Amino acid sequence: MKKYQALLAVLLVVLVAVLAVVATGVAKIKNQPAPPADEQGSDATKHKSYVDEYALDTAVNLPLLKTDFENVFFTMTQEGEVQYYTLENGRLSPMEETGSFRVTAACSGQDLPAEVHYIEKDGATFGAGLFTNLLYPDVMIYDYAFFKVTSMYPQARSETGARFPEGTLLMLLDVDSTRFYSNEKVYSEIFALSADKKSTVHYLSEDQRTVNMDARLKTDYKMFTDDILTAAQPEGANVLFFSSRYYADYSASGKTDIFTSGGPGTNTDNLRYVMDVDGLYFWRTEDGTRFFRDNADGSFSLKMLTTAGDTLTLETFPGSLGDDYFVRGRYLFSKKTGVVWDVTTLLTRQVYYGAFRSGFEADLFEISENGQYAVVRGKNTWNTPACGIMDFTTGEIVAYTDDVFGYLAAVNVLNDGTVVLSTASGESGSSYYQLISANR
Repeated sequence: MKKYQALLAVLLVVLVAVLAVVATGVAKIKNQPAPPADEQGSDATKHKSYVDEYALDTAVNLPLLKTDFENVFFTMTQEGEVQYYTLENGRLSPMEETGSFRVTAACSGQDLPAEVHYIEKDGATFGAGLFTNLLYPDVMIYDYAFFKVTSMYPQARSETGARFPEGTLLMLLDVDSTRFYSNEKVYSEIFALSADKKSTVHYLSEDQRTVNMDARLKTDYKMFTDDILTAAQPEGANVLFFSSRYYADYSASGKTDIFTSGGPGTNTDNLRYVMDVDGLYFWRTEDGTRFFRDNADGSFSLKMLTTAGDTLTLETFPGSLGDDYFVRGRYLFSKKTGVVWDVTTLLTRQVYYGAFRSGFEADLFEISENGQYAVVRGKNTWNTPACGIMDFTTGEIVAYTDDVFGYLAAVNVLNDGTVVLSTASGESGSSYYQLISANR
């Protein structure tokens, strides 16, 4: 009985942790007047009525999550059911999956099964599956795992140094249930999945991995994110990943190291590539690998390990990376000032906070992959949720103040300016709808 009570608690976390607040019925939409001209912050600021800007689409009752494909999204239920959607001209259309398969991942001596539903497009693969103790009650130690299947790194090698057979895929697991409805997943298990989708082997060596207090192998031994999975990799370069085995279990405020796979799939203690990295971020350029590192005075810096082996300081930022900034793709965003840095070029842009009246500070930020459009959400002096869409090409920001923006569960910003907000309604946060702003 205690086991099932614990499992119910895990599911409750999955339902409400991403919301940060509890909704009290369906949020009532209120159109707010524009602030005085002297508080707008930019002549390009516009204040439109809520209904003029957004179309209400109730066809999808779950948060929309990203796939590896532009304009393709998926939803997942807590029973592991997956549905894919395409988004075009502001309208969502169901997309038929290519197929599904049952797979088992061997983690800490336990076999974690899942049904993976996948799509294929332009020669690439994306798939998603779910393991929970409610679906498979005989499995011990693990309560939850999100499965992602994607195309294999071109430069990947097996532990013998040989290329993987053609058609081999990567299979990754995130075992933290609080990230169930989040696009910011951290994968702690990584496998090579055979082309016939029937067998798996660990992609990196398990030799140095230690056991945690919960009887599982440490989940911070190897960590991958979607950003580093999809980032451009230099031709012939080894695969990089994060590990924090010499520290306490990884947390957002913790330190970690960047490791190199060593080429032939190996992972040993002497293959630390960069020590003491702040956050799970790095960017590989022609000149070297960029990363963040804390400074003794409470600031942090963007550093670069050059191809010649030197470490350079490129820029220093006040405050804490984890507390005062968001990192999305190659963009660093200051919650307090609204400044956006492209860490690969150091060019800056500005989100005009004056559009939200006084005292605004962001608590959510998303930006399109091409860096042209951004969405910010936060509260102003009156403690009212506000949301804005910034077009950096025109310098225009469209701002709203409305209680409905307090219940965003997922935000997606496309390269054409389409913005999709997955919004929760209801006291349990178990019901969602989408607000879509298209072709701005």
